[in-house]
Amino acid sequence: MRVHDRMSSHPVTIDPETSILVALNMMQYHRLRHLPVVDADGHVVGIVAERDLLLSTSRHLHTHLEVAEVMAHDVVTVEPQTLMGNAAMLMARHHFGSLPVVNEEGKLVGILTESDIFRAFADVMSAQKS
Repeated sequence: MRVHDRMSSHPVTIDPETSILVALNMMQYHRLRHLPVVDADGHVVGIVAERDLLLSTSRHLHTHLEVAEVMAHDVVTVEPQTLMGNAAMLMARHHFGSLPVVNEEGKLVGILTESDIFRAFADVMSAQKS
């Protein structure tokens, strides 16, 4: 099984200049815990987690912060053809909740989350019982 079999295509994204309050509202509206941060060309330049936004808003109540100030800049990505097992091990090893999926040009094409991994595992286990 490959990442492209389980990733969410067309993920919700934000740009680095987005306010952290807007980003947090987007996450809550879409029920997400991670948002890829992309530039105008669709290249991944960061990723932001809900917990990072919540911590930032609690520490800087009266300050306007942009996502670029709190996002992770060194983003680990995978390609659609990556084996699911390799992606899962990468996520577990680094304690990542998600991995942006990029094409050969480095443009975002999807996102793989812990939930995607868990559902894939559950499907494999169910198929083995049959």
